[in-house]
Amino acid sequence: MSTNVTDRTPHGGPSSRLSGTLGPLSIVFMVVAAAAPLTIFVSTPVNMLNSNGAGIAFDYIVGPLVLLVFGAGFAAMSVHVQKAGAFYSYITAALGRPVGVGSGFLAMLGYLLFQSFVYMLLGLTVEGTLQSFFGTALLPWWAWTVISLVLVALLGYVNIDLSAKVLSVALVLEVLVIIVLDVAILARGGGPEGIQITPYFEGGTLTNGSLALGVLFGISVGMGFEATAIFRDEARDPSRTIPRAIFMTLIGAALFYGVAVWAWMQAYGSQGVMDAVAADPANVVFATAAEWVGPIFMHVVTVLAITSMFACVLSYHNIVTRYLHSLGHSVLPLRLTWVHRRHKSPYVASVVTSAIGAALLLAVLLSGLDPFMVFGWEIAVGTLCPLILFTLTSVAILRFFRRNRELPVSRWASTFSPLLSFVLLGSIATVALMNFSVLSAADPAVNVALQLLPVVVFLVGVGVALLARRFRAHRYETLLEHGRARTLPEADDPTSEPVEANL
Repeated sequence: MSTNVTDRTPHGGPSSRLSGTLGPLSIVFMVVAAAAPLTIFVSTPVNMLNSNGAGIAFDYIVGPLVLLVFGAGFAAMSVHVQKAGAFYSYITAALGRPVGVGSGFLAMLGYLLFQSFVYMLLGLTVEGTLQSFFGTALLPWWAWTVISLVLVALLGYVNIDLSAKVLSVALVLEVLVIIVLDVAILARGGGPEGIQITPYFEGGTLTNGSLALGVLFGISVGMGFEATAIFRDEARDPSRTIPRAIFMTLIGAALFYGVAVWAWMQAYGSQGVMDAVAADPANVVFATAAEWVGPIFMHVVTVLAITSMFACVLSYHNIVTRYLHSLGHSVLPLRLTWVHRRHKSPYVASVVTSAIGAALLLAVLLSGLDPFMVFGWEIAVGTLCPLILFTLTSVAILRFFRRNRELPVSRWASTFSPLLSFVLLGSIATVALMNFSVLSAADPAVNVALQLLPVVVFLVGVGVALLARRFRAHRYETLLEHGRARTLPEADDPTSEPVEANL
């Protein structure tokens, strides 16, 4: 008697789809945690120095709102292309399978580079915090990074609901300490200039430096919302949950970051804040916490900054894992699609994601490069990747709805949203490319290599798709599933089935 695949794999089964009951709030927590609110908050002074200074509050409001324009078409796609995969699935549906797979590879590159950056930053932050608290770090920074990598690997291996709970707790604590600091500043009437609004949004303030780079930083605080669609298979009622999560994430980011940073700047005033930032950009937020709330609170903020980074890498891990799981259904090894029988998690893809994270860390350690130098490289490329994908997806949304005119979707979502987002996000991508050296802080030769990296990875993805078409045609054909539009059941007939329309 033959032994089937399931018998040989006691911890999982053959190719399988994910399932779950995540609601919109759980998905929002997962996605927003990837942005690491407290990490963004404490790094804002550095962003101010590199952009338009006190105009950063405006940037943090406008950036997510620009993404909200894109989000309308993206949310509509999430309803009618019912495949987890986000960029990868949507671009495949409209621009073809090779371009779609190339986009999936590019998306994973961006997330993996950001994850690598935060992993190392986390280790360095733990080392510095322990050194300041106890006079010794006990272990070198890279050891703390390895410990965090192992913890993330364990959480990624089990059910997504556990990760959602961990991320929810971390996110609530991060937001809470930011609110406490802001309320303390506002309740005491602010600093020497009192509480003001208009000076932070006037033309002179906004253009004092690089407004374009400021908006790019604003885009970054909302970036990652597209991962809402990655969790489609694990969402409860995904056709409603995913669009709601998209809008909640972006509107929440605009309101929270804009108000939070504006309130913090009241401690110094629009004129004095840049002097405080220039004096010590890395620690000015912690100094503000000590002055306005107290030294113990400053220590709490320091510790929560570490948990914020941990939540961030856990979120990135979950996102990359689901890209691998989705691609495993077509061009990557089928084993990536295996789902754990008990945990219902994509455990093989999770292990692979952990291995890639470990390999990137090992590469940095063996190269002898300064981690802080590598940070700039990873941030620059990691920022460019999603901007390219936003622009490509805008084209995909427009083409998809032009080819499926029968779908019940508004003209705003099907036409005006993708057209406008193509112009806006394409312009922002151009700004990022033109200011690449500012983001990377690398030598010209290194900059060229870094700028070519997204192109190379995209072409590798295209090549993998073409090889699959040539040698694994039956696997390649499964990509057609990402090119099917599904109309929603009629509202008055809850038992009706969705109708598929092959592209």
